Parts: sequence; structure tokens; C-alpha cells
Amino acid sequence: AQESASLLRIKDSFKKIIIVKDDIKPKRNEDGILTIGLKDFLLDKNSLNY
Repeated sequence: AQESASLLRIKDSFKKIIIVKDDIKPKRNEDGILTIGLKDFLLDKNSLNY
């Protein structure tokens, strides 16, 4: 999608994360980009380990 296109152009080793306002189950796509809901990102101290 549009959100991930700009992240894919960055060639580095940092984690790529898309934070959405919807309450969704965290998922990682085939390119390794994590999509996570805002609530989980803010309240779950392990949210970056998905």
C-alpha cells in the first residue's frame, strides 16, 4: 500500500513499523513491515517484539 512504499525505498536495517488508529491484530508482511494498532503500540511494552 501507499504507507509501505516509502518504507521499502529505505535500505537500512531498522525496523519498519506502520501504526494505524484501528484496533487490529499486529501483523508482519512479507517485506518485514510490522503493522500495529495505536492502542497496542502505546500500551504493550513488548509491542516492538512482534
